[in-house]
Amino acid sequence: MLLFNKILLMLHFIGLAMGLSVAFANTTMAVLISRAAPPEKPILGRFPLAMTRVGMIGLSLLWATGLTMVFTRWRGFSTLPPTFHVKLAAVVLLTITVGYIQHLEKRVRKGDSAAMARIETFGKVAFAFALIAIIFAVLTFN
Repeated sequence: MLLFNKILLMLHFIGLAMGLSVAFANTTMAVLISRAAPPEKPILGRFPLAMTRVGMIGLSLLWATGLTMVFTRWRGFSTLPPTFHVKLAAVVLLTITVGYIQHLEKRVRKGDSAAMARIETFGKVAFAFALIAIIFAVLTFN
C-alpha cells in the first residue's frame, strides 16, 4: 500500500503541475494576444482554449488521486485536520469556477466576445483558489 500511495502522490503532483501551467500559460498568452497584429489574434486566441483541456485533465487527476489518498492513506475525511477541509473547500470552489469558465468558453466559440473578458477575470479567481488550496495542503501535510 505504501508504494501505491507514493504513486498516487506523484500523480497528484503531476495533476497540480498541469493545472497551474494553464494559469501561467494563459496569462502570458493574453499579453501576447493583446500586442499581436489583428490577423494574428484569432490564431493566438485558440491557445487558451486548448490549454483548458490540459487544466481539466490536471484537475480530474487531482480529484481522482486526492479522493483515493483520503481513504487509502488517511482512512477517511474525519481523520484529517480542519486545514484539510479549508483546502478541500478551495478545491471545490476552484472546480466550480473552472466549470463556469468552460461554460464561458462555449459562448466564446459561438461568437460572444464579451465572454472572453469574463474568462480572464474568472481565470484569476481560479488561480487564487488554487493558491489557497496549495497553501492549506502544505499546512495540512507538512
